[in-house]
Amino acid sequence: MKHTHRLLGLLLSGVCLLTQFSHAPSPVGLGWAKNNVNGAIFRKNSVATHKQEQYTAYYDSLGYVVLAKRRLPAGTWQVQRTPYQGKVQDAHNVISLMVDGAGYLHLSFDHHGNPLRYCRSVRPGSLEMSALQPMTGEREKNVTYPEFHRFPNGDLLFLYRDGSSGNGNLALNHYSPKTQRWTRLHDVLIDGEGQRNAYWQACIDRKGAIHVSWVWRESPNVASNHDMAYARSLDGGKTWQRSTGEMYQLPITAATAEYAARIPQNSELINQTSITTDAAGTPYIATYWRPAGTQVPQYQLIYRAGKEWKTAQISQRTTPFSLSGVGTKKIPVSRPQLLVATQKGRTAAYLLFRDAERQDRASLATCSDLQLNRWQVTDLTSTSVGNWEPSYDTERWQRQGVLSLFVQRTGQGDGETLEKLPAQPVYILDWKPTPRAKSSTSNSWSLVGAPAVTPSTAAASAPEGWRLVWADEFNTNGRPDPQNWQFETGFVRNHELQWYQPDNARCENGLLLIEARKEQRPNPNYQAGSPDWKKSPPLIEYTSASLNTRGRHSWQYGRFEMRGRIDTSAGLWPAFWTLGVSKPWPSIGEIDIMEFYQGKVLANVASGTAQPYTARWHSKTKPVAEFTDPQWSQKFHVWRMDWDATAIRLYVDDLLLNETPLTQTVNQDGTGFNPMMQPHYLLLNLALGGDNGGPLGNTIFPNRFEVDYVRVYQH
Repeated sequence: MKHTHRLLGLLLSGVCLLTQFSHAPSPVGLGWAKNNVNGAIFRKNSVATHKQEQYTAYYDSLGYVVLAKRRLPAGTWQVQRTPYQGKVQDAHNVISLMVDGAGYLHLSFDHHGNPLRYCRSVRPGSLEMSALQPMTGEREKNVTYPEFHRFPNGDLLFLYRDGSSGNGNLALNHYSPKTQRWTRLHDVLIDGEGQRNAYWQACIDRKGAIHVSWVWRESPNVASNHDMAYARSLDGGKTWQRSTGEMYQLPITAATAEYAARIPQNSELINQTSITTDAAGTPYIATYWRPAGTQVPQYQLIYRAGKEWKTAQISQRTTPFSLSGVGTKKIPVSRPQLLVATQKGRTAAYLLFRDAERQDRASLATCSDLQLNRWQVTDLTSTSVGNWEPSYDTERWQRQGVLSLFVQRTGQGDGETLEKLPAQPVYILDWKPTPRAKSSTSNSWSLVGAPAVTPSTAAASAPEGWRLVWADEFNTNGRPDPQNWQFETGFVRNHELQWYQPDNARCENGLLLIEARKEQRPNPNYQAGSPDWKKSPPLIEYTSASLNTRGRHSWQYGRFEMRGRIDTSAGLWPAFWTLGVSKPWPSIGEIDIMEFYQGKVLANVASGTAQPYTARWHSKTKPVAEFTDPQWSQKFHVWRMDWDATAIRLYVDDLLLNETPLTQTVNQDGTGFNPMMQPHYLLLNLALGGDNGGPLGNTIFPNRFEVDYVRVYQH
């Protein structure tokens, strides 16, 4: 137990976890971490359950294969190092394992175009493994991507690539626990014809049908991936058919394959992602690529609906990247895993991923009804997991509805290079979905980094016809929740006087306090004689804070509310506003729900023009004096935006200040892009002076912008 507690301490100091799990994170041991060989998505499987025993495997710091098992639901891990080593410097050489229906553990590891390395436990439930042995002894000299799956009756399926990148074929074996023998199903199920190879993802549904989808690649260059094909087998892998039931003539080739989606080369289409099915056996494929005419790869869902294949974009990412090159790439996003669960006629989906836009945390996107395609995102870890990709216990998910996720912070250099990262804790996270309210019909990526709002809170707070989808009530004293907010730093915009820093924002007694201070310190960016206003002053004279939800939460359409109190003294410039997730300013789109300076409140909507950095403004102002309340600035007020596909309406205390039709917000640069028809993120800040704030005069410091809550509702 002391060993376990020490590992847990290492775990919690390295990767901090959130609390929406059925059990505490379960540490297993320390593993190799200089690349992603332990954390690759194509480990099928990294974790496997048989009855109440769960198994996992990883390479330790010396490259030895380590096995572990525990008693579910939360037993202590029994860990055993095997005599087998892998070439861990190559991130292709993953460990795959599965338990057959008789309780024997099967293991295959260390493959990238080399002879098969396979063994199984000497008896049911044992971590002691046999000597390496063949399966069928045929076509086992050039093995890559070993992959186990279990049929409902306990038999096993084994897939691997026979050949090399750009010139390989998919081979299949079948194992019977009764005979304890492997037999060959197909030497070549999917034939690259010496010109290409298939990079596949596979699953076995609850009825025992096998589903396989794949992309083609003609060269080692990752960017040459193209198209998404599909096949299924209803008889254990002997015969194969299209989704229509039409039988394939085997082997399947590029010319005879059914295509679920046509995706050209150089679309940043990734390989080896995830396929799963709902209770009816309907296939769903998760991957990412760059939509035509854009520069940013997005997570995508490909699925069968009735008699046709459809594609739906899941994410609203903003950061471009390229897959050009060979070997294992260092990519700012992971390949996604997709899980589904069907209840009462609705199919919910869960997308597991990692994204640099979310600070490389392990993240979970949830869609409560795939027919609506509305996703909400939460982070499963609060710190980075490096280049980790998700893999999980497929058997436990199918049988118990519990996600047991393999997690380890990993490094990964580009093109099989290594990072200088020491061994990191391996642990299993157990998570079980909880019921959610039915989603709205909006097809948007609603990033929710905090735990979901409870039904009682939503019912108490939501106006009629609206559903509370996110809120920060600032009820925990200390620094604002990092799952919700990030900070700007330095001199940022508009020639303002203040230096932004996180220290000037705190939560206290149920309020967010953004504090402007008059305090002198050296400007760390000072350059004598510089024409840059950010670098020319030798001293910082004022400090304040600016918070935003960029990369954490963004929404397209809804009701956005902030209850706050602002000081209306000279030179102060507080704001509650939004920016779009794509394009530079002002083509990104700006909405000022609350802005104050020089004695007036403003409600603004800005879009782009043909001239860079020049906005087209739809602005309304109201002098504070017109509120006919001498105590107005001493009171809290509610600023609100109602935003839909037709217009943006801005209010203070239910008084409409500005209504702007979306027909007037199209960027005037010839692109036809409307920045108000994309997700926006929120900003809160207290600025001083600058282009619009005016002189400070006798304004008292420290000075505060006080926020009671920020809430987002959707229909």
